[in-house]
Amino acid sequence: MKISSDSSTDWQELGSTDPYWAVLTHERFRTGRITDSARREFFGSGEEHVDSVMQTIRDSLVPDFAPTRALDFGCGVGRILLPLARRVPGAVGVDVAPSMLAEAKRNLAEQEVSAGLVLGDDALSQVQGDFDFIHSYIVLQHIPRVRGEKIVAGLLERLRPGGVAALHVTYDLGLSAAKRLFRQARLTAPFVGRAWNVVKRRAASTPYVEIYRYDIARLLEILRGEECTEVHGRLTDHGGLKGIFLFCRKVPMR
Repeated sequence: MKISSDSSTDWQELGSTDPYWAVLTHERFRTGRITDSARREFFGSGEEHVDSVMQTIRDSLVPDFAPTRALDFGCGVGRILLPLARRVPGAVGVDVAPSMLAEAKRNLAEQEVSAGLVLGDDALSQVQGDFDFIHSYIVLQHIPRVRGEKIVAGLLERLRPGGVAALHVTYDLGLSAAKRLFRQARLTAPFVGRAWNVVKRRAASTPYVEIYRYDIARLLEILRGEECTEVHGRLTDHGGLKGIFLFCRKVPMR
């Protein structure tokens, strides 16, 4: 089962038409506008992110952290996967959209980096083996909460004892009453979304990708159930979307 028939179709379309903007929604990453300099900036932001993540893990959980097999869930075009693969010999990227994986494959070849690429589904049925590092950033927020919780549990089941997961979720959309009404209109009346795309100088057919809130208490219980009992959190704010980046280490009960 795909993450959802609509969602996978939306990401497939975005991966085919505007893959870099779909990952980082800045106009300079638009198809037709993205320059070599902007591409370097795009992938450079991934390098900085991975450096920051690894430093956080070493400072807060595992001082000598040196994973040998890593998974990036929702890898897109490889913004995080490429720098991760430079640091971890057995890196694997998972994404629901074949178009995104195709672009990631091109980027891996262009930058002469080796990593596995896997088509994703709710059951992670194509993911083989276990990992000592599992990562997902600004991805789960696009998956409905109940299904996202099952995916989190599935990811943590594949985490080796002593391994670390770094998982980001959004818990507050920070919407005013007017923005909540507009959001609902975009979800229920397609012409509203098409008109808004035109106003924003996007193709009218550009999909509206929903963002979902997660229950942090429920998420922590999932971590507990998977024996990920050493936890460090970092709060995030992406344009009013409040989230938390959870770093957790699997420590099996004796």
